[in-house]
Order: sequence, then C-alpha cells, then structure tokens
Amino acid sequence: MARDGAASAEARIHAQGARGFAQPISASLETWLAPYEPLLRRLVPSLIVAFLVVMGAGAVLQIYNNRIETLNAAAEELAMIAQAFDDNLGHRAPIGAGELTAAAQAALNLATTRATTGINRAMVVTNPAGLIIAAIPARTAGIHVGRSAAQVFGAAFAGAEVDRQQIAAQLTLADGTGALVAVRALQAPLQRLYVIQPVEDALANWLKSSLLTGTLFATTGLLLLVLGLAFHIQTVRAATADMVNQNARATIDAALESGRCGLWDWEIGSAQMFWSASMFELLGLKPREGLLTIAELQPRLHPDDSHLAEIGISIPLDPSETIDHQFRMRHADGRWVWLRARGRCLSVAGVRQPRFVGIVVDITEQLALAERTAAADIRIREAIETISEAFVVCDDRERIVVCNSKFRELNGLTEEGARAGTPYHEALAMGSAAKIVDGRVLSQANAEGARDLEVNLEDGRWLQISERRTHCGGFVSVGTDITALKRHESELTASEQRLRASVADLQRSRYTLEIQTQQLAELAEKYGEQKTRAEEANRAKSEFLANMSHELRTPLNAIIGFSEILKEGHFGPIGVPKYSEYARDIYDSGHFLLSVIDDILEMSRIEAGRLKLDPRETRLEETLDETMRVLAKMASDKRIVIDAAIPQGLELMADRRAVKQIALNLLSNAVKFTPPGGMVSVRVRKARGVVVLAIEDTGIGIPRQALRNLCRPFEQVQSQFSKNHNGSGLGLAIAKSLAEMHGGSLRIRSAEGRGTTVVVRLPVDGPATMRMHA
Repeated sequence: MARDGAASAEARIHAQGARGFAQPISASLETWLAPYEPLLRRLVPSLIVAFLVVMGAGAVLQIYNNRIETLNAAAEELAMIAQAFDDNLGHRAPIGAGELTAAAQAALNLATTRATTGINRAMVVTNPAGLIIAAIPARTAGIHVGRSAAQVFGAAFAGAEVDRQQIAAQLTLADGTGALVAVRALQAPLQRLYVIQPVEDALANWLKSSLLTGTLFATTGLLLLVLGLAFHIQTVRAATADMVNQNARATIDAALESGRCGLWDWEIGSAQMFWSASMFELLGLKPREGLLTIAELQPRLHPDDSHLAEIGISIPLDPSETIDHQFRMRHADGRWVWLRARGRCLSVAGVRQPRFVGIVVDITEQLALAERTAAADIRIREAIETISEAFVVCDDRERIVVCNSKFRELNGLTEEGARAGTPYHEALAMGSAAKIVDGRVLSQANAEGARDLEVNLEDGRWLQISERRTHCGGFVSVGTDITALKRHESELTASEQRLRASVADLQRSRYTLEIQTQQLAELAEKYGEQKTRAEEANRAKSEFLANMSHELRTPLNAIIGFSEILKEGHFGPIGVPKYSEYARDIYDSGHFLLSVIDDILEMSRIEAGRLKLDPRETRLEETLDETMRVLAKMASDKRIVIDAAIPQGLELMADRRAVKQIALNLLSNAVKFTPPGGMVSVRVRKARGVVVLAIEDTGIGIPRQALRNLCRPFEQVQSQFSKNHNGSGLGLAIAKSLAEMHGGSLRIRSAEGRGTTVVVRLPVDGPATMRMHA
C-alpha cells in the first residue's frame, strides 16, 4: 500500500507537470527566463544596493544644496535689513555730531521690532573712527559698544571698501563664533552698519528638514535591505531546492544510465508519452524537453513491432498487474536495439486518461548472450562427442547430464538408456559391457570426491577412469583405454633395470669428476696467489726503477758536465790526446745512459699510472716537422732520406709532448735500424674521426716470431745488425702506451730483410675520458 501511494503521488506530480505543457505562455516565459535566473539572483541584491547608494548620494546632495540656499537666503535677508535701515535713516532729520551716539542708538531701537524680534540677530553702527557706538539687542550692546569693528570682525573685513551697496559674507567673529554679516555704508556722520546673525541660527530650519530627509532615507533603506535580505534568503532556499532537485534527478539519471534503462510515462488515451534523458541515450538520440507522440516513435519501431500503439488498448487498468513487453527500435547509428518494457497502469486523480509508467531496459546484449550461450552449448556437445575417451557429466544427484557415444559404446548403452536425467549407476547396471575383474585407486586428488581409478576388464582391456567433482556437487568422469600403455609399461620395466645399471656407472664417473673439480679449484687458488705476488713484484720493480733512476741522474749529470768540460778543454788542453778521446766516450756514454734513465722513468710513470695527459689542440704538421729536424743530422750522417707527406692544417686534440715522443721514438728506431742509403717514409691521413700516422723504413726488418713481444718493456730483437746499436728496449713500449692512453693503438707490420711499418691511430677528439667530461 505504501508503494502504491508513493507511486500515485509521483504520478500526480508528473500529471501536474504535464498540465504545465498546456500553458504555452507561462511555460515559454519560464523557459525563456530559466537561463537568466542565476544572473537575476545575483543582480537583484546588487540593484538594491546600487539604488540605496544613488538615493543616499541624492539625499546628501539635496541636504548640501539646501544648506547653501538657506545660507544665501539668510545673507540676502540681512542685506535687505541693512538697506531698510539705511533708507529709514535717510528719511529722518540729519544727525548732529554732538548727538551722534544717541541718535544712532535711537535709530537702531526703532528697527528692533521689525528686524530682530524673535530672531537671534544683532545690528551695530560705527562712527568714522571705526568704533561701535550703538548696537541692538541690549546683550550685544553690552559686548560690542566701545570696541573697534576690526576687533569684532577682523581687520580685513572691517577695512574693506564699501559703497552704498551692502556686502554680505560668512566669517568667524573674534570670539570664535561663525556668523553671517551684512555691512552697508551709512551717510555721515555715521560710517557703517553691520547686521549679524549666527550661522547655526540661520541653519535651524535647514537642520530640521535635513533630519526629516535623513529619517526618510534611513527608513526606506532599512525597508529595502529587509526586502533584499528576504529575497536573498528566498533565492538561497530556491537555489538549494534546485540543487537538491538537480542532484536527485542526476542521481536517478545516473542510475538509469548505468543500468541501461529508460523511464516511460505514457498517457494512453492522448497517445503522448514522456521519456527520461537515459531513454534518449539508449537510442543514441539527443535528449529534449517535452512530450513525445506515438507518431514520432512509429518510424523507429521495427516493422514486426509496429503494433506498439495497439498495446494501449490491451493494457489492463488494474494497477496490481505488471505489464511486460519486448520490442525493437532503431538506434541513431542504424542498428536495431531490443528493449523490454516493464511497468503498470496508474489512475491519477484529476487526470481522465490512465497512464502507463515503467522502465525500459536494453536487453540487446542479454539476447545476444543467450544466442551465444545456445551456440556454445551446441559446440560443447559437439566437442564432447569428438573426444576419444568416454566422457560423462552428472549433476549433484548423480543423474546423467550429458555423455558422448564413446561412453555409451564402452558401457554397452543405447541413446535411450543414457539420456539426460537417467541415474548414473542405473545406466551402468543396464549396460552390456565387459565386467571388471580387477581394479585399484591410483591417487586421491586434493579436491573432495576426486579420484583416479585403474580397472582391468574380463576381456583383457585396461581402463583409467578420472573422476572430478564440480562446484555444484556433480562430477565429471573420463574413461581412457590404456591397454597399449599397460603393454608398454612392462617393456619399460625391463628398460628401467638397464637404466639403473647405467646410472650407477654415471655416479661413479661423477665422483671422479668432483675430485678433479676440487683439484682444479685448488690450482686456480694457487694461480691467483702467484698472480698477486707477480703484480706486487711488478709494482715494486716500477717503484725501484723510478727511485734508482732519480738517484742515478744526480751523479750522472755531474759526469756529463765534467766530461763535457774535459772534452771541450774549457780550462786548457789535455796533455795526452787519448784523454780527450776518453772524455768524449764518457760524455757520449753519459748521454746514452741519461736517455735510458729517462725512458725508464717514463715507463715506470706510465705503469704506475702517474703520467697525466694534457690534451690540447695540436697541429700535427708542426709537431712532426720538429721531430724530423731533431733527427735530420742523424739521418744525413747515414745518407738516409726522410720522405714526409703530411696534410696542412691537420689538428687533433692530444698531448703535444706525448705525440712528439711517439713520433721521436718511432722515427729514431727507423733511422737507427735502416742501413746507410736507405729511406724512411712518414705518411699522415685522417679517416672516420681518427688520425693515422704511418712510419715505414727500408731497414733490417723484424722476424715474425719476435713481433709478439716487441712492444713489451725492455724487449729487443737480437740480430747481427742490431748488435751494433745500443738501446733500452723501451721506445716502442712507451710509444704504444702513450697511444693507448689517448684511446688509440699502435700496430707493427714487418718482414725480415724488407723493412718495417709502424701504424699509429689517434682519435681526433682526444681521449675518451675527455670526451665524456665534455
């Protein structure tokens, strides 16, 4: 009953909303004003505030203008009083000098009734000396008579030139009172007439009118503020109600859209209906306001479902009966959508026609799923039929659900005997299959009720049966003929015995291999220790050579120096010429030893990692020219021609000293080991970011077996020719190490008796470490 009442109330509200569509003027006005409603809500309070501001500014301006007009009127009135007194004085008898004060006071007293009665005004008269000689009223006479006009009105105002025309001004008197003062020149023997009125007395009427104006403004403003506050409260409540309504509608629309549902409200007799926004979304249409007619829906109905309008005739009027109808409508993209309408009829008070209110659900996917399920069921049955094993599925009451022909054949069953719903054990009992003579459980699976069986039939066949429980309490049984596997199993047993013997042999071999592996591990450990000792010895050698080289240089420099003095005869000739020859040998040997020590120092620094390169832009042409000039005399002494082909302007990023030492070592070796009359070629080219330096000679050559160790420190090739040339054996080793420090390489190609070619490759951009930092 509560649900029926709620539905009726909602239908009544919707019926009232539907009647609103019959009022086009109010509906169109409301629709036209709806977009501007938020603006009007904010604009009305602003207009009220603006109106109050404008009205307040007008009231202030009016009060200010009234003040100015009041002061001007009072000043004009004072001026008229002064003129009237002057005119009255002119009609009287001339005043003598002896009776000046009395006559002036009498004239003022006569003017009292007409000018100052009931008004706080004062009049004073001055003599030619500028002294006040008469004043009214009496309190003013007691204050000002006998004082000068300058003391009362100020020197500037009292000394102003005044003719017969009066002057009116607002000023501050000597006692600090603000006053309006009108002054008029009088006939001799009198000088001037001053008519005085305090400003606050002149503004008394203005103050009363201003208070009245302010009161009216405050009352009006308060009333407008109250109205504005009431309007604001009402708009806030309306906005809150709108927001609640919109949230409720959005919630309902979201629920309908998420459930792919639409709301229908069909006034059956009038052939009009209301659609929710989600209903338009179901058909891919743009939502719109207002009611739809059956005529508008007819083109979208499927030809087989076009009798939708006739349903209204057959709809029962009993609200307790539910209506369920399926039909198709065309989607905006042209496809057909299956819809299911469920609802009931409502009779609303005040509405003549009954209404069908319900939900329309998109069931296209459900129908497609049902079709796919039916097709899948057929495919599953076909797949089960094609299984080569006996297959059967039973429900929780152990009744056959589905089985294949292999199961029927194995158990001697007909299709009728194995139809769906037949108890499993009864079907097996009715079968004519061979009886079981032996059987055993192979394994008990983890799942409850699952097991694997192996049975032997009386006709000699073996079957393996696997049973698994389903989630619904039934089971699946698969029977496989394993007769061939059983025969093969006996053969495998014999093979297993043979394999066991082989495994025993393999285990013995494995033991032997483990012993050998242990021995190899011990040898590797000893090798590591020996390698460490060798490396330590090599470092000790390098340090020893470096230290000894430094120690040898000091006495060697003395030997070279003294031998040069003896050889050159700086302190006189030596008596015996043989001594000069000995001094020359000492000098040459010292220089050779010094070069050997330098090479040793250089090699020890390289091996110890203490040699640091200083890569800079290096012009290779200049470096090689300097090197060839150093060796020019040595080559000319042996009549050896040095042929150089070096491109101009070739630059690379390298340590200039190291490049020069590489070239010097290689060229000196080429000249040293080339017989007299031979030739040394120097070739340079640049290719693929690498500078290639090739030094080729026509010397004695190097045996092939000696090339492998030639670039090692202290290695020399011993031959009949090389015995005549001294050397440390470090030149090639230093050159190769310096080239590799640049990221390059040094390669030697030689043939004994035909000459040697040394090729050095250096990267144009410098060492790799420098490129990474860049």
